[in-house]
Amino acid sequence: MERSIESIWKEGFLNTETLNTPKINNLYSQKSLHIVERFKRMGKRNLYGIVIGAVVLFLYTLWVKIAWVGAFIVLLLSYLIWVGKRQAKELEHIQYGASSYIYLCSFNHWLQNAIEEYRRIYRYIYPILFLSIIVGMLYAELPGFESLITRIMNDPNTTLVQGLPIFWILPISTFIIAAFFLSEFLYKFDLNAIYGGIFRKLEELLQDMEELREG
Repeated sequence: MERSIESIWKEGFLNTETLNTPKINNLYSQKSLHIVERFKRMGKRNLYGIVIGAVVLFLYTLWVKIAWVGAFIVLLLSYLIWVGKRQAKELEHIQYGASSYIYLCSFNHWLQNAIEEYRRIYRYIYPILFLSIIVGMLYAELPGFESLITRIMNDPNTTLVQGLPIFWILPISTFIIAAFFLSEFLYKFDLNAIYGGIFRKLEELLQDMEELREG
């Protein structure tokens, strides 16, 4: 009876010494390496994007005279870059061995740990970042214009409580609190928007391998 491609692959997959199916083994090995290498390239580009964004943002804050806000945001982004570079170094320790399944499982284990670490970090980064942006918008001084906070404080219709424009502070505070509680959703949305395709392929490939091992 002619063997199916799944049975041929399973034989080669479970016992690499037999390697009756070198082309199929090689195909899955290439798929595994391709997923990991693609993830590395995207991660590197993402870090470069953050660096470029931080530089552009800081130059803009210099122009609108809120360099202190820009410096603070750059500090936040620098922390994210440091975490990303540390995780990239840890990823380099995962080397391809005899089995593409073990290689992918090791990568997936590293990936889940990295996602969990970023999830905890972004829970605080998002609200702090949004607050910094709002403060920057209030104090920014475009050439020829007063800052928004100056116009608010000089407006006779502004309601002040203990010297604070309460009807501006309340919605801003509500927004920051909402950002804190929605940070996990925002992080997952960003993550899937960038890496969703790789995650789906990784899950499919691992599922195929596990079914073959169990079949």
